[in-house]
Amino acid sequence: MQAYGKTVQFEFPGHAKMPIYQVINQRGFKMGFDGKHLLHSLNENGNISDNLSAEFSLEQVQEAMTKPAAAAPRARKSAGGATRKAAVPDTVEVDKYNYFRANRDWLPDGIQEYADDISALMRTGMTAEQAFASIINEHYE
Repeated sequence: MQAYGKTVQFEFPGHAKMPIYQVINQRGFKMGFDGKHLLHSLNENGNISDNLSAEFSLEQVQEAMTKPAAAAPRARKSAGGATRKAAVPDTVEVDKYNYFRANRDWLPDGIQEYADDISALMRTGMTAEQAFASIINEHYE
C-alpha cells in the first residue's frame, strides 16, 4: 500500500478465500489486487467490485491489525451510504447447502429452483430434511 497509494478499500466477504482490495493514490487512480497481492482487473465501474468497504488510510489499517478483532472500528461506506453490519453466517443457508450436497444423488432434478422456498420453510423452524421433503411432496409427487 505504501508504494501505490494513500488509501485502500476491501471487497466485502464473498466467494474469494482471501480478500480482494484496491489501493487508491493521491490523484484518485485505483489499482486492484487479488488475495495473493497480484494485479486484479477493475470492472466497468472502475472498481474491483461493486461491494466495497469504506476507504482506509495506512494508519487505520495498521491500527486495526494491532487491535483484537472485536475492538476493530466499524467502517462506513465511502459513498455516504449506511454502515454495513458485520457478516454473520446464515445457518439456514449453510444447513440447506450441506443437506443438498450430502443428498444430491437422490434429490430430483431442478430442486434448486425451489431454494428460496426451502430457506423460507427452514426459517419457520423446519430442518433441512423436512423442508426438502415438503418441497418434494408439493412439486414432485
